[in-house]
Amino acid sequence: MLMHPGSGPSDRDNDVYFPPIREHLLEAGVAVCSFDKRGVGGSTGRWEDAGIVEQADDLLACTARLLSDSDVPKPVGLFGHSQGGWVVVEAAGRNPPIAFVVASSGPGVTPAEQERFSHHTYLMQNGVTESELQEALGPFDTLVEALQRGATYEDVRRQFESEQLPSVYEERKLVLFPDDEELWSFLLRIFDYDPRAALERIRVPVLALFGADDPLVPVDASVT
Repeated sequence: MLMHPGSGPSDRDNDVYFPPIREHLLEAGVAVCSFDKRGVGGSTGRWEDAGIVEQADDLLACTARLLSDSDVPKPVGLFGHSQGGWVVVEAAGRNPPIAFVVASSGPGVTPAEQERFSHHTYLMQNGVTESELQEALGPFDTLVEALQRGATYEDVRRQFESEQLPSVYEERKLVLFPDDEELWSFLLRIFDYDPRAALERIRVPVLALFGADDPLVPVDASVT
């Protein structure tokens, strides 16, 4: 099983998530491989330069290497966690000679849809009421519109400085989006990635794992 980590500068351990999964698989007699994302650990490059499609390119390069090595047990399958769920779906949708795909909390919707759900959870957890929710989500939808038109980080920063956030944010000291130009550039790369087309092309078994109380991934929409 070739494992792909989640979002951000994730290494082969995907923070603390992969080691216990690897141990379980090894005890069951399954060989496991995982790798550092670009610019992390022993890998060169920059993770910010690789969107979902580029990460799938990296994953398929690793897959090809494993498949060509006579010492590696076969068949080979893919495992992706969180953002890595999009990556393994994209990779498997190109129909490489793999045997299966496992997506752990891998969204079945676009990153923009997933982030809106996550932001909704964040607002509710911080005391935003149902009556305030529409006003609170408005700025997020404005952000998505800015992504759709390819706005630069500076454009967005100036826009929110001039318009200011609604009082629901100010009163609770809530954050709309991180003050990080690199992250904005990365979001421009991935926000509209739609996994549905890749899912329809996959010809091997897919195991999709979800937690019903996941605060970050819209489970019902992803299952659908």
